[in-house]
Amino acid sequence: MKKMITIPSKVKVLNLKAINNLVYEDIDVKALEPGTVLVKVMACGICSSDIERVFVNGTYHFPTVIGHEFSGRIVAVYDDENADLLGKKAAIFPLLPCKKCDACKEENYALCSNYNYFGSRCDGGFSQYLVVPIWNLVLFDNISYEEAAMCEPAAVALHAVRKANITKDDTVLLVGTGTIAFLIGLFCQSVGAKVIMAGRRKESLKMAEDYGFIPIVNDDNVKQNLKNVIGKENVDTVFEVVGSNSAINSALSLALKKAILVGNPKEDVLLEKNNYWRILRKELQVIGSWNSNFGSQKNDWQDVLQMLDNKKVSFNNLITKVYDMKDYKEAFNLVKSAALTFKVILRPNGVDSDEKR
Repeated sequence: MKKMITIPSKVKVLNLKAINNLVYEDIDVKALEPGTVLVKVMACGICSSDIERVFVNGTYHFPTVIGHEFSGRIVAVYDDENADLLGKKAAIFPLLPCKKCDACKEENYALCSNYNYFGSRCDGGFSQYLVVPIWNLVLFDNISYEEAAMCEPAAVALHAVRKANITKDDTVLLVGTGTIAFLIGLFCQSVGAKVIMAGRRKESLKMAEDYGFIPIVNDDNVKQNLKNVIGKENVDTVFEVVGSNSAINSALSLALKKAILVGNPKEDVLLEKNNYWRILRKELQVIGSWNSNFGSQKNDWQDVLQMLDNKKVSFNNLITKVYDMKDYKEAFNLVKSAALTFKVILRPNGVDSDEKR
């Protein structure tokens, strides 16, 4: 083993003991194993799925250290031959595939039949230090830990955009105004596409306008609202990024050629008859987009980090606030509130850490 620090025996974590029982406490540091490194976690984002895990559904077992959107610095390696990784900065792909099933053999790791997952099935990123397989590291250099922590939702967004084969000649409609919807919009915008965003909240639609998107209200008159800005009631490609019945049906009713479904469903989905007819009679393509590519040939994570490094996109304006992890209650309350928030990030080793940001 080679290391940069004296490895602590205990670390501060956010440990979910039961639904609505998130505890800031010390736990033992796990031992390094062959093929792993110890990451000093510098930033970890609060995902909307974390809100549901903590307050509604729980994780797969208790206790679980939550958090799957994280980045940090490699401070110890098990294998001496990997000593060149010491001191490197990395984002962490949170899915731990079995590498044995048919999907894994084709490098479709997001479709693995028997995967593990940081922050929901095993301990995750709301921890000062975490043991991570080398395979899951995505190295970066010239961007902040906070932007790198957003690589997970950004890779999900980029994957969806690539499913739709968006080009500079396209006009796309986003149904939803959350973080991933804005990220999808940024990636579509980066190739020159025109972006329209449909939502219900004035604050979100004002933010859409600030980003150069065309905002429309997603209400009972949404088709007319769309027609008012582009002269027609449908666009070729629509991204659904909410997961509610109303949003899914709205997206299907507005799509002329392709509807890309990205939002996690909140309930059983009831398909309106007219939308089913649209799928049949208009031969509307309904395409599911799940997680992201992380293979040797297609890797959305590496591409996101390269786009950040090349300044083709920036996520800084989507970072609403950064907290010290000990202030997690205030941070989670902000995400749960009705206030307009995109990404709230916790720094497990403190906002005043001497690490470069």
